[in-house]
Amino acid sequence: MRIYLETGNTARVGARSGIPTVVRGLLSGLDSRQCDVHPVRWSFNEAALTPLKPKWESNLDRPGLKKSLLPLSSLSQPRSWPLWIRTMGMDYKAPVHLHPAHSSKLEGSWLILPELLQGPHIRLIADYARLHKMRVAGIFYDAIPWLHPELVLHRTASEHAEYMSALAGLDAVIAISNQSARDFADFTRLKNLPQPSVHACNLAAQISDQPRETKLKERTGDVVKTLYVSTLEPRKNHLLLLAAFEDAGLRLGGINIELHMVGGSYKEAPGIAEAVRTAAKRNPKIHWHENAGSVELRHFYRDSDFTIFASSIEGFGLPVTESLWFGRPCLCSDEGVMAENAKEGGCLTVNMKDQKAVADGIVKLAGEQEFRRELGEQVLQRKLKTWNEYAGDVLQVLKGI
Repeated sequence: MRIYLETGNTARVGARSGIPTVVRGLLSGLDSRQCDVHPVRWSFNEAALTPLKPKWESNLDRPGLKKSLLPLSSLSQPRSWPLWIRTMGMDYKAPVHLHPAHSSKLEGSWLILPELLQGPHIRLIADYARLHKMRVAGIFYDAIPWLHPELVLHRTASEHAEYMSALAGLDAVIAISNQSARDFADFTRLKNLPQPSVHACNLAAQISDQPRETKLKERTGDVVKTLYVSTLEPRKNHLLLLAAFEDAGLRLGGINIELHMVGGSYKEAPGIAEAVRTAAKRNPKIHWHENAGSVELRHFYRDSDFTIFASSIEGFGLPVTESLWFGRPCLCSDEGVMAENAKEGGCLTVNMKDQKAVADGIVKLAGEQEFRRELGEQVLQRKLKTWNEYAGDVLQVLKGI
């Protein structure tokens, strides 16, 4: 099975947030299974899919695999000469339907769209793929902007509905959780849209460049450190968490606790960043690391005694499973997909809309070292999915269609 992966946004920008993590994870999982997989991008200039520039492919953590030139063997084929002239021999400028290495292999292949695209963009790509007898699958993250537009200010409900409607026209939709699959099915029924093949493939917990933690953290020093990883946007509950943390600090008495918050500001809600900044100035136990890189983030996970994921609604909630990968218990929501991720152990779940419940959870995890250790033992015993296994789930879906 030949697979094409549309990775234009991740490859171009090199971002390391949630969706780019999935894009890189899926690609690495397919590579680890020795799949015939090719990252591509949509070129509006060519109105076609093209290979990536070498630099862009290295942004996918795949350095050294990319060739700069078209296959030299194609120079012996006169039909390839116009393409060589048009592209100056550059591999990444050649539409795949004309490319010597791809043109004869498109029929029956799969194109996967793992990024969050605009509806018209999806339709444009899907029409091109079908013209060349490819099948198309989309990774679906969540319906949150449609269900709760007040929580996601950068994307309107109508924009997200258009995106979901475009996905409904594909051959398969692969949701990142059971909750997301249910939400997508509800949407298509409500809108009387085509019913594509919809499957739930839960994301991996694996941090691709980090081995899984196999030992409990040894207590060092007299500070209990907790970590929250999230962009500062409304649904992530930063303001409620700050109030709960300060309440918990008063109740913990002599126990010294720190809250480390890692994540960038959200331009549509600057008041959240200002509130976090003010809280950090007022309380020396609150720290905001706005521009932490991946190396720093790994350090914060390892340095923490437990993590908090205060979000009230998610499509999957990667920080919960990432915490478990690093061997750290997590305080998270008792609803939706976070509860699904927590049910096999290692997490304390509470009502993340209730400040007192969140404060109670912080007090319990910070104040009861033996309870924290019990959760840590549960974490180490859990089966956590790798990107190899996630890619296997996706392949199983595609093979069944």
